[in-house]
Amino acid sequence: MSADQQAHEELAHIGRMIAELERVAATERGEPKRYAVMRPEYWQRRIDALIVASTNEPLRRDAAALRERLAEVFADAHERDTGHAGEPARETGSRK
Repeated sequence: MSADQQAHEELAHIGRMIAELERVAATERGEPKRYAVMRPEYWQRRIDALIVASTNEPLRRDAAALRERLAEVFADAHERDTGHAGEPARETGSRK
C-alpha cells in the first residue's frame, strides 16, 4: 500500500471518529472524557502528524478541514455546557 493511500485511509478513519464525537457531544453534557480517543487533543495530534508527513496538498487541505471540524465539535460542546456567558448551563427540568 502506498504512503498516500495509507494517509487517505487514516484521514477517512479520523473523519469517522470525529462524526462519532459529534454524536456523543450532542447527547452528553459535560461528561469527563475518560479515554484519550474522546479528547480533541488526541485527534489533533493525529491530524497534525498527517499534515506534517504529507506532501499531497489536497490531503493536507482535507486534514486541515477535519481539524477545524474537530475544533467546532468541542467549541459547540463547551458552549452547551457553559452557556453563552461562560457560566454553567442551568438544567431546565425540576429535580426532587
